[in-house]
Amino acid sequence: MSKISKVLEIENCNKETLIKAIYNSDFWIMIKPTKEMEAEFIAPNVLFTKVLDEINVIKVPIEMEGELVLIDKGEEEGKGRVIEFNVRNNKDVKELEGRLRVKSLSDSKSKLGVFIENFKLSSDFLNLIGGAADLTLQMKITDMLRNLQKYCKSNDLSHFLEKG
Repeated sequence: MSKISKVLEIENCNKETLIKAIYNSDFWIMIKPTKEMEAEFIAPNVLFTKVLDEINVIKVPIEMEGELVLIDKGEEEGKGRVIEFNVRNNKDVKELEGRLRVKSLSDSKSKLGVFIENFKLSSDFLNLIGGAADLTLQMKITDMLRNLQKYCKSNDLSHFLEKG
């Protein structure tokens, strides 16, 4: 059972193009659910991010940096492509493990799911934001998916393939 799960159907979103876009740092900057974000792939499957944000629920400014490791597990029959992820080298987030699922509904429509299995913050960071941690993560994931959906309404994800 996932601790947090969000699933969204996205129009004008080809599954294979989306999967390739996930490995482009500009894609992550475009769907960011934060005020500011720098992102760069430091290895083919390791995304280094630096984030500046304010958590609306408690009005606390947040600065965070770390690495998101993506592990492509391939197709899972009937469930689509699975990409597991985890966070490392982040002083604020002790553990963040989960998976993305991308399933094709048609050539131009995909279903994207984000499932978080483990989420633990460092004690210093947890003391700062308290019980708002899970709610905040859930809201940020929802915002990311909505940003992607909004982008796809009037833009083509293949834009992220051209930049490489």
